[in-house]
Amino acid sequence: MDLPEPFLPETSPAEEANEPHQLNDLTSQSWNLEMLISGAALFATLSLPDILDSLLAYYRYDLMTDTDFIHEIIPAQVIGLIKGVSYFLFGAFLTHFVMRAFWVGLVGLLAVYPSGIRYDQVYNLSQYARKRFAQEMGSLPDYIVRLDRRCNIIFALAFSLVLLLLGVAAAYGLLILTETILQLLLPNTLYNTVRELVGWVFGIGFSAITLTILILNLPKFRENPRLAPLSFQLSQSFSVVFLGLYRPLLYIMYTFYSQIPKQVLKQRLVWFFVIFLLTEMIFIYMQLLTTLGASDVLDSRSFITLRVPDKIADPNSFDNLRNPNEQIANASIQADVIREPYVRLFVSYPKSLDAELSKRFREPNWPVGLSRKERRERRANWYLSVFETYFGVYLNDSLYKSPGFLFTQHVDTGQRGLTTVLVTANLKTGRNLLKLTVPDSTNKPIPYYQIPFWYVPEN
Repeated sequence: MDLPEPFLPETSPAEEANEPHQLNDLTSQSWNLEMLISGAALFATLSLPDILDSLLAYYRYDLMTDTDFIHEIIPAQVIGLIKGVSYFLFGAFLTHFVMRAFWVGLVGLLAVYPSGIRYDQVYNLSQYARKRFAQEMGSLPDYIVRLDRRCNIIFALAFSLVLLLLGVAAAYGLLILTETILQLLLPNTLYNTVRELVGWVFGIGFSAITLTILILNLPKFRENPRLAPLSFQLSQSFSVVFLGLYRPLLYIMYTFYSQIPKQVLKQRLVWFFVIFLLTEMIFIYMQLLTTLGASDVLDSRSFITLRVPDKIADPNSFDNLRNPNEQIANASIQADVIREPYVRLFVSYPKSLDAELSKRFREPNWPVGLSRKERRERRANWYLSVFETYFGVYLNDSLYKSPGFLFTQHVDTGQRGLTTVLVTANLKTGRNLLKLTVPDSTNKPIPYYQIPFWYVPEN
């Protein structure tokens, strides 16, 4: 059904006459730009997952203020979502690049042989086969046109799904940002109450708006002159979440909706989204498994586990085995096999530790007459005493009551944390265990991190 005339965009006769010519110029020159974009996207999407992993590691260590579901799990979901988008884009752009390169070859072939395929001159085929091929394959120019359309559809469809999923990732990002701002502005006692209230308001409001839109879009209410403006305004409210990606997405989606038959469109979209969502869920699931330290769930080896810290030699815990660019998860020592008469310990200090330390320790009120230098020195001494009270350091069963922590920045990763050197005079030759503990709610030591290592003294 045609739109009523008042809703059609107003254009002058000169603009209407000039538009087809401009579009023809654009479409005739767009294929080389498409190949350039596809080639650049292939390179970019291959390096994007590593960049995303680095961003997630930076967020967790330097920005994450808490270890709850919103601050830890949702960012992992966002990263998994974007990584899934990058892998999907790689497949889509690779397909487009190959198809477009084939299209360029056919265009060049048609320039050499303008008559295309001359089925009557294919002598090794029967008359019946020539007739069937002519009916099913058609002429070379027609196939080039069809292939060009398919290339354009793949290009547009890939971008539409990317815009949609980036909009979802942006919504997650807004949720995390709102949560972080509330935590920074509100005291701890009020923060939990406001957070729970905001969660309920957001959940109920989102569900109510979605349900209202679904009801108002039913054929019974869709054309109601009173309800139609309300439905339109509610649907436009989601544009805020997409952060500028909503309008470009609509251009692509409504072009497909208006050009492809409804039944065919539904079937293709259902199959396409099912396959894509299954792939996306696998990527997010694997990302969450890695985040939760349960990456061995899908391992087929029945007699091995990666969930018992004192029975695992984690390469991340040893400076000689860890990739120099990989961030230290909790703590590290110089090597898995120690020959020196000491253990050099580094304890990482993620931003999320601030909340736990602030609950247990309150900074003293320093005398007003202290100079800036004296105040800084006293504060540094107090900070170090806090860490020595909070962290318990054990070598096997021996507790270091005063490990002698100092502030440091790791030479390889640039992480800020604590360092100390533990003398190994009482270590046994062979396997040993370095343990870090922290107090629970009753100040009872509980395991924080463990590093098994071997001590083989030099002769």
